[in-house]
Amino acid sequence: MVLANNAKSHANTLRVRRALNGKKRMSKVVLISRDGYRKDHDTLLESFLDKGYELFCAVGKDCEIWEEVMDEIAVGNGENSRFITTTSHPGESEKEVIEFAKNFSTKKQAEVEVVRI
Repeated sequence: MVLANNAKSHANTLRVRRALNGKKRMSKVVLISRDGYRKDHDTLLESFLDKGYELFCAVGKDCEIWEEVMDEIAVGNGENSRFITTTSHPGESEKEVIEFAKNFSTKKQAEVEVVRI
């Protein structure tokens, strides 16, 4: 069951990324959580760090947990910490959070990737 859900979530994420691949440079991501956080989502969070995102915003179910886990993954054991600004937005709409991300200043001028999970 967990593997099936993980495969489905990963497939949805891949569809979003393929649609955006090569079109615009991304340095900000807004994660819209419909089903909430699960441990098997850590791979997705790690991929945001691997791609060099500068801003991670979470909104929706468990948004504060998503932010906390992203912080933990970024810091790791402290030896190879990676930098990313994280925010969670309980009680805010998707539109408000996307607008926040668009207006957030980062080193790289870039668009906002929106991932629904």
